[in-house]
Amino acid sequence: MNQVVIEETSFEEVLSEIEENGKYKRLPPKEKTWMTVPEMGNLLGLKKTGRYWLVQKNYFECREIAGQMRVNIASFEKWYANQVKYQKVNGEGPGKNLKKWSYSISEVAKMLEISETTVYDLIKRDGIKTVTVDYWIRIPKKTFQEWYEKQSKYRTQKDRKKDEELEGATITMPEMARLLGLTRSQVYGILKNSKYSHFFETLVIAEKKRITKESFQKFLDGQDHYKLDPANDYEELSMEQNFSLANYRRKKLAKTGDRSKNGNLSYLTFDEAAFLANVSRGMIYKWIDDGKFSSVKIGYISRVKRDEFEVWLKERERKGN
Repeated sequence: MNQVVIEETSFEEVLSEIEENGKYKRLPPKEKTWMTVPEMGNLLGLKKTGRYWLVQKNYFECREIAGQMRVNIASFEKWYANQVKYQKVNGEGPGKNLKKWSYSISEVAKMLEISETTVYDLIKRDGIKTVTVDYWIRIPKKTFQEWYEKQSKYRTQKDRKKDEELEGATITMPEMARLLGLTRSQVYGILKNSKYSHFFETLVIAEKKRITKESFQKFLDGQDHYKLDPANDYEELSMEQNFSLANYRRKKLAKTGDRSKNGNLSYLTFDEAAFLANVSRGMIYKWIDDGKFSSVKIGYISRVKRDEFEVWLKERERKGN
């Protein structure tokens, strides 16, 4: 006789089977579309007076349903995302959509690192268009960007870093005047003179016109009338007896702004040695390898012993090599 084995089934499994396949299976609850005024008030932490004041302002859709005033949730959320005055007790902050297309006065002040008073002054002075939301003035991002690109005085932190890099590669008109030992009006005369103007490349940074160091160097190399003023020399450079070497170092200093790039009374850089010998830098390395003269290492920098090099160079010139 065959025995029928019936597998044991838990009550929970039977119930699950009925709910999934039964004629009267449980339907998922419908998404809530309306809430009561007290529920809206609790979301914002408002008391009765504050709740009904908002309802009367018609900021969002309200409707009487079954004798009770109710608030449309989708309409409420849209209003909430476009205002900054009211804050939910729990949940995301207000103004999500508003912040996508506009800045508050405090946000602009923080961005440009200026006071809010200055922002208001700029709005009035430059005619920057604004919008008012819940009695708060805001600046559309598109309007702000258009204003920002037309001026260079007020900068964001990111652009200030870029400006610092550009400033390091440029000089101002007063700096050019000091380097050449001229007045500022004489410098402007040089820049306007067709004989010299083609040398210069200018940039406007923070509403100030500046000259690139590279173009200033081309100006120094491309004409013989204007020279760097020896009055700007540091003490050791002012003691240099070799005029051509001194002028070479002045130009180098004007280009780099770094004294360590120059040699001194006792040592020459490889570039300076090449300049004095009228050869390439590579030839200096070859002569050192051939034992013509020696070099020393000062920290991480190699230098040529000047007295030894000059004796060898004079002997080389005497022999006509």
